[in-house]
Amino acid sequence: MEQKKPGKLTRFLPLFVLLLLVLIVLGLGSRVREEKNRIQEEKRSGMVRERPPVNVVVQELVPMHLQDRLNLPGIVEPWERLDIVAELRGTVAELLVEKGDHVNRGDLIVRLDSRDYENSRNSIRASHNLALTNLKRLQGLREQETIAQSELDFARAEVDRLAADLALAEVQLQRCSVRSAIAGTVNELPAKKGLYLAVGDPVATVLELDRVKVSVGIPETDVDAVRRIDRFTMVIEALQNRKVAGIRNFLAVAPESLAQVYRLELAVANGAQDILPGMFARVEILKEEFPTALAIPLYAVISRDNRHFVFLEEENTAKLQEVRLGILDGWQIQVTDGLAPGERVIVVGHRNVDDGQQVNVVQKISNPAEIAR
Repeated sequence: MEQKKPGKLTRFLPLFVLLLLVLIVLGLGSRVREEKNRIQEEKRSGMVRERPPVNVVVQELVPMHLQDRLNLPGIVEPWERLDIVAELRGTVAELLVEKGDHVNRGDLIVRLDSRDYENSRNSIRASHNLALTNLKRLQGLREQETIAQSELDFARAEVDRLAADLALAEVQLQRCSVRSAIAGTVNELPAKKGLYLAVGDPVATVLELDRVKVSVGIPETDVDAVRRIDRFTMVIEALQNRKVAGIRNFLAVAPESLAQVYRLELAVANGAQDILPGMFARVEILKEEFPTALAIPLYAVISRDNRHFVFLEEENTAKLQEVRLGILDGWQIQVTDGLAPGERVIVVGHRNVDDGQQVNVVQKISNPAEIAR
């Protein structure tokens, strides 16, 4: 008799059995893991219950006034700096000021030897007077039509040329007297009596100090807030941390470096002239105020994977709570979401507790500053 061929179901039966066994093993493995996790969770819960209560200090949340402030370094600069240079060549004949002297606008600083320029002016003046006399004579001859019009025109041109030379000579003679264009204090005086000066050589430096400016670098992210502020407060450390007021004078429209920092100039009154250029200043910039904010000490926040948590105390039990943070005012940070007034945040001892653990409240405060008392 012929042997019968096995059917299709019979050929795939071992594969079905193997697949069934794999599914059974996976199911058993999942059950084992779930049971293991359950046992570990029960152990943790038991450990939390068995641990003695942790002594903690809690802060009861009440609305408070917060300020979003910037505190940036600044440098004091003179309101105006004038570098006076020689406008013509000459020898210093007289110094009329000393370093540290106060000068007014137009005051004489240095007088140069002007004899050569006086002689040149007198010579040009004599030639100009002679040309004027000659022009009058030629005008009379022209009226009699004894000379050509071109000869008269040439005489007039000569008078005009000599008049221009005379005016230039007068200006040069005036420049022998070097004056200050601003009121201020003589800070540098490189010119010395008997020193020969060429055009452009330094004579003196005058600083205007009745008012000064404080220059501050504003980060790009804060420019929009700063441009809406007109008045600022700053502390001059060299003057026993004196607080002074400043008014916005200028905010640059382009950064001065690759660091994207914009120059802010503040005008500061300096009648006593004791605020000196080069002094260091701390500029306080108030960007925004929050009169009814909730805030906790920064050290009470626990951060994990870019998320922020605090521990609340509820009926002597620690409860982990996720929060969202806002501005930082000193060492207090604003909580914008996750907390409500009246809740109690663990601010001392929170590093030693777990979620659900019993705690013992040893002190309740409403202001973190009370901890140090």
